[in-house]
Amino acid sequence: MTEIKFFTDAEDFENDYMDVIRAFNPYIKCTEEGEKLSLNFCEKFRDNFQSQINYRGKLYCYDFSLEKQFMDDIGSEQYDVKYRAQLKRHTKTALYEFLSNLSGQRLPYGSLTGIRPTKLYREVKEKGIDADAYFAEKLKVSGEKLSLIREIAKMQQDYCVVGEDEVDVFVNIPICTSRCSYCSFISAQLDKVKRLVDPYCALVLKELEETRKIIDKRALKVRSVYIGGGTPTSLDDNNFQRILNAAKFDCSEYTVEAGRPDTITESKLKIMHEMGVNRISINPQTFNPKTLELIGRNHSVKQIYDVYEAARRYPFAINMDLIAMLPGESFEDFKHSVDCAVAVAPDNVTVHSLALKKGSALKVGGYEDNSWEKANAMIDYSRRQLSESGYAPYYMYKQKYMSGNLENTGYCRDGKVCVYNVDIMEETASIIANGAGAISKRLYSKDRLERLANPKGLDVYLQREEKIIRDKREFFQ
Repeated sequence: MTEIKFFTDAEDFENDYMDVIRAFNPYIKCTEEGEKLSLNFCEKFRDNFQSQINYRGKLYCYDFSLEKQFMDDIGSEQYDVKYRAQLKRHTKTALYEFLSNLSGQRLPYGSLTGIRPTKLYREVKEKGIDADAYFAEKLKVSGEKLSLIREIAKMQQDYCVVGEDEVDVFVNIPICTSRCSYCSFISAQLDKVKRLVDPYCALVLKELEETRKIIDKRALKVRSVYIGGGTPTSLDDNNFQRILNAAKFDCSEYTVEAGRPDTITESKLKIMHEMGVNRISINPQTFNPKTLELIGRNHSVKQIYDVYEAARRYPFAINMDLIAMLPGESFEDFKHSVDCAVAVAPDNVTVHSLALKKGSALKVGGYEDNSWEKANAMIDYSRRQLSESGYAPYYMYKQKYMSGNLENTGYCRDGKVCVYNVDIMEETASIIANGAGAISKRLYSKDRLERLANPKGLDVYLQREEKIIRDKREFFQ
């Protein structure tokens, strides 16, 4: 392992550079005791630049030029944004090339660390650039991952055409019956926040009233509704039904991320059906009993099968989540989970690569599994097995601290795409979001998107009722 101490004069890009460095863990790590490595860049002459990396007293220079295609038709307001995006992209690639040579390792996504690879792929194509060549040669993305990005981008073509008057509605229920060891979300454990649940649901209902007023006043069309969390089905039946009823709009897709099998009861299934819900999640994460206990899922493998069978009596499209690289799991363990999911044939399967984020019990406890080979074998197997079983990848995203610098991919069969998943990852539609920690997005053009974040945490959310309603009204005027 090589230890470095990183410096840069481009402070605005420092977090992005650190993402590249972290992707090389465990071969390269940033420490206070590491040898100094600095990255700076300078303008050589108009639109031509040089990234300069200084390490062990030697200067490594990487030349690049601004790509005019990305600057065309950009007004003065957006020119600087596009200009800086190019500087960041090229200097990240220079840093990647240096670290790759230093470590002798190539990353599957090269210098591409952003959350939305397919969005960038589509933008490059829209500029008339050969996207395959750009990703392979400029960003150093591997052939295998480029193939995945290309396939998903093609699958999404029709779904990325969104009318200016179309929006999605999101409702966040950040409450779970127990906290999974890998979870870094703001979700609260039900038994610790019982006194806040009723007032929380009451405020969400008020916020949804404002959402409906905004939609009616602007004559907007709702593409999809997504109730997420947390675990929405951890609510009691009364609060659950009231929120689903308030979030019921005239749209073709209504999703509830039920998630935890131990919270999905016959009455919850009946409520969802009566409220017009047509997509749900039943998320095992793993079909291995020991792992379920280890990560704090508080349900059995049998419950997964029992709930799935009960849900199949209703006309829901069903998603199942699986996670690669859970603690203690071998390749065979993960293979078993994939095979079990395929055997019951849900409409969607989402395969996650474990992301060890700050705030999760695993991260706090010092858990780390840096086996790139195992992570790649797991993800490769899931793609191969799902493809052979009739599933097609239709959305993807990357996160920080992901095992093997890999990705999360959603697969569907029979064309049962979740529109909301595409919209939020590709940022092709405005989203009116409700609940603690929910983030509304207003899309003005493909080059301009603004965000409005609600307060995190149930208690803070409840203290700012008037401001939340006022801000939402003003944001969507």
